[in-house]
Amino acid sequence: MILDDKLAVLKQVFETQMPFNKLLGLKVIELKDGFTKILIPFKEEFIGDFIQKRWHGGIQASIADSAGGIAALTSISSFEEKVNTIDMRIDYLHGSEPKDIYAEAEIIKDGKRIIKVDVKLYHEKTKIIALARCAFSVLRK
Repeated sequence: MILDDKLAVLKQVFETQMPFNKLLGLKVIELKDGFTKILIPFKEEFIGDFIQKRWHGGIQASIADSAGGIAALTSISSFEEKVNTIDMRIDYLHGSEPKDIYAEAEIIKDGKRIIKVDVKLYHEKTKIIALARCAFSVLRK
């Protein structure tokens, strides 16, 4: 499969075919081999701390998992190959604000069976609100 075709299909599937991503309003801003940048528009329903108006940590973890998954899938050679989350840790560095969140995910190790991806979440590039390290199993053909 040609890389540009694969990336176009991944973008379309993640934005329009996955119900949870549609609920989040996930938009793929950039997608290339081993990397993705996504945008999640702020919604009042994502508030976890209503006093400080902070995003719920579970929503942030879901964003990191989705971004990491998209990046991991850029390394497959066909859609017959399977990629699944097997582990993820997230560090919340700063309180999130009631504004859009961006996530950048980059493959740091693309192995035979495991793909490791680092993800950073931020409102503006100068203030990272969370960092995640994701591990995905991959069943290659």
